[in-house]
Amino acid sequence: MGMRKDDLAKYKGKKIVFKRDNSFPDIKIKFVDSFPDYKIKAASDKSFAVSSVIIKYKEDSSFPDVKLQKVTSFQDFEIYFES
Repeated sequence: MGMRKDDLAKYKGKKIVFKRDNSFPDIKIKFVDSFPDYKIKAASDKSFAVSSVIIKYKEDSSFPDVKLQKVTSFQDFEIYFES
């Protein structure tokens, strides 16, 4: 079983790593411009992320587990996107 949007709440205020995995993702995400579940800031550097926390994700516009909005400030958490 994968993650749900409520599972991400434990990372609020932290910096985490998301790694793309289209085969076996932990969570399916959709980027939105309004009404997100969480606001995120995309990090440019992985070095400050929470140690050893890597969440595998897949972009899914039809049936996402969580909706994320990219912002430059006032984010719920910061994500480094690893390809």
